[in-house]
Amino acid sequence: MNLAGRSVRFRLVSQGRDALKAVVPDREYVDGLVVDEDHLGVWISLPELEPPTEVVLLRWDYFSTAMLEFEPEATVERSPAGFRPS
Repeated sequence: MNLAGRSVRFRLVSQGRDALKAVVPDREYVDGLVVDEDHLGVWISLPELEPPTEVVLLRWDYFSTAMLEFEPEATVERSPAGFRPS
């Protein structure tokens, strides 16, 4: 799943809390907007950052859970397979 452009709540592991303590207070969850993702992790914009154009790398191993709202796609109706009378 591509997380870019989504608001996500991340549950940080202890290593992630230690790495981000200079940016956000020591807490279990961090809410942010995912700007991009790559092989290193997700680049997120946090409400605490000034200016708001700054982003932080949240490495994949720094969080255990990512929670977001998801809207499933509508199912596509298919016509039945088989022969049609002429």
